[in-house]
Amino acid sequence: MTAGELIELLRSLPPTLRVVVDGYEEGYDDITPDRILRTKIALDTGTHAWQGKHSNPRDRLASDSDVETAEALVFRRTSH
Repeated sequence: MTAGELIELLRSLPPTLRVVVDGYEEGYDDITPDRILRTKIALDTGTHAWQGKHSNPRDRLASDSDVETAEALVFRRTSH
């Protein structure tokens, strides 16, 4: 999803609708402005069912220098 697509989606929703993310194992967590960040991600690097599709480039091996990266907006949950 791009920022433009997200903006269009948000425009179609009631402004009072709560926005949450999946909890660590179950349930849902709130998103707060201080937990939204812009960062670089390594694309299509997750190989296990328990991993996200993309990863932090700093977690990649030096031999993974050919991994494609992109800027992304990350929504982090408020609980740890």
